[in-house]
Parts: sequence; C-alpha cells; structure tokens
Amino acid sequence: MYMNLQKYHNMYKMKSLSGMLICTLLISACNGQKSGPKTPVVSDPEAFAKYWYGGVAEVNSYDLSQNRYGEVRNGDMVLVYVTEDFLLERQVKNEFGESPGISVLKLNMMKKFVTGIYDYSIMTSVFTPVNGRNAPHTLKVTFSLQDWCGQSFSQMNLREGNHHFETRSYFEKPGDESKQIPLTNIEEEVWTRIRIEPQTLPMGNFEMIPSQECIRINHLPLKAIKADARLLLQIGAGGKEHYVYQLNYPDLNRKVEWHCENVFPYKVQYWQETQLTATGTAKSSATIKETMNLPYWELNGNENTEKRDSLKLRYLMK
Repeated sequence: MYMNLQKYHNMYKMKSLSGMLICTLLISACNGQKSGPKTPVVSDPEAFAKYWYGGVAEVNSYDLSQNRYGEVRNGDMVLVYVTEDFLLERQVKNEFGESPGISVLKLNMMKKFVTGIYDYSIMTSVFTPVNGRNAPHTLKVTFSLQDWCGQSFSQMNLREGNHHFETRSYFEKPGDESKQIPLTNIEEEVWTRIRIEPQTLPMGNFEMIPSQECIRINHLPLKAIKADARLLLQIGAGGKEHYVYQLNYPDLNRKVEWHCENVFPYKVQYWQETQLTATGTAKSSATIKETMNLPYWELNGNENTEKRDSLKLRYLMK
C-alpha cells in the first residue's frame, strides 16, 4: 500500500520553523551557499546532533547485485556516512582549524564486484550541507571507476551558481573534459539528502544530472535531463512502514528507487536501478546486511579485520 506524499511535501515546506533551533548564518561569497555552526536546521535537531556528531561514522554493508555487460554480478556495496567540517572556498575537509566552514554529511559509497576474470571497483563521494533547508545543494561529488582496462575519474564542485565539472578517462570518447553546468539537481545527493530529511527531496517534474556511475558506464554526455520523482509511504510485511523515493528518467528508460526508514535516521534499506535496453531490462540492486557505528579510521590493524566479518563483507574474503 502506498501513500503519495507530494501534498505532504508541499505543506511541509510551508511549515513554520518556530520552536526550532535556528542559527545565525553567514553568506559565503564563493558559491552562494550558507554557512554556519554545526547546529542542524532539521525537523529534530537534537536527535540529529546526538546521532551524527558523536565522533563515529555509520558504516553500512549491502549485498550487491550489479548488472554489467548484460549479466548480474554479485558483490559488496559499502556506505560510510560521517559529518565533517568543510571549507567552502577550497572545498576540502577543514583539518587545521581554518574558518569559516560548513558542516556537511559526507558519504563514501564503494562497490566491488568481479566481471569474469577481472575486478571492478566503483567509488563515489558526496558532500552535502546538513542545513539542507538553507543550503540544499551538494557542494562536491567525486567519482572513480577502476577495472583491469584502466581507470576514470570525475569531480564536480558547486561554485558561483554553477557545477564545475572535470573528468579524466582512459576511453577516447570522454577523454579529458572540463565544463560548467548551471545549478540543478544531481542524483548522487539523493543518498545524503534522504538521510537528512527525505521530505525535502525534489518531487514532481524537474531536471537532474544522472549519477556519474550511470554517465560513465553508459558513455552518456554530462547534462541535466528531464526527470520526475515522488516520495511514497509503503506499508510492508507486518504493517511496518517505510519511505520509497522513486526517480524516473523518461529519456533514458531508467528508474531508480531508494527504500529507507520513515523515521530518523532514515537508513537506506534497499536500492534498485532498472533500465530498458535493446536486449531487455537491466536491473541492479543492493540490500542492507549490517550497520555499525564506529571510528573505522582507528581500526586499521590486522587484528581489526574481524570487523569485516561482523559487517558480512564477502569481497576478497577467503
């Protein structure tokens, strides 16, 4: 059973912010985004701060079914979420106490799978301001793909109202490219914005840049295209409710779904991508296995590999 939340979304945006903790915001001259203290402007700032500013990261492991070269490959997907202080002008982590900065929710998403004899590794990093109501657009996205043929890399930074994009590739067609695209929605930020406030995701008809993974694997030009989306409330087995964000690209015959909790912290339980091709329907999906909150950067000794067992990671495991 589904409930269309479009009307709720429109009402939600008009709600008064009275009673919420509003911080004084500074306008950044570098890109038009707003910066300020770490206090999040969300529906429940106290719960958000307690969960995301506890000094640990949230590590999620997923069973991955990745369609590549017309076949489904089994692998692992790992999502690592953590808040960081981010320098707006340089668009890097604030490591040395420089200011002003902005608090972002960072996602490192890694996919690892095997195609025949050789390995595939795909990584995406997303940096989205936690004050999504005042700074709704992601500041930076980086993407890299490695296989035995070579590697590709791209980076997109939001500056002065434009997405500044650069890509480097071993393929002749994309090659090395630099371009600017006017401010618009980007698919990667769904992964972070859904964790901050799903109700603020774009809905209805709009334009969006497909994910860098989609662009690179399908050798598509980088541009914003027509999309439509809706946020639904699904009642599953046992009467348990959860949100489903459905994103559709009509011109690509491609649909993407995110299934997440309908209460904070809105963990993504399931992801699915379907695309019509000349030979049929290509489907990729990921189902959550385990979640752990821990300082993974401190767990780099050989004795810490047992944590991989706890996360049920199977890639390259003997």
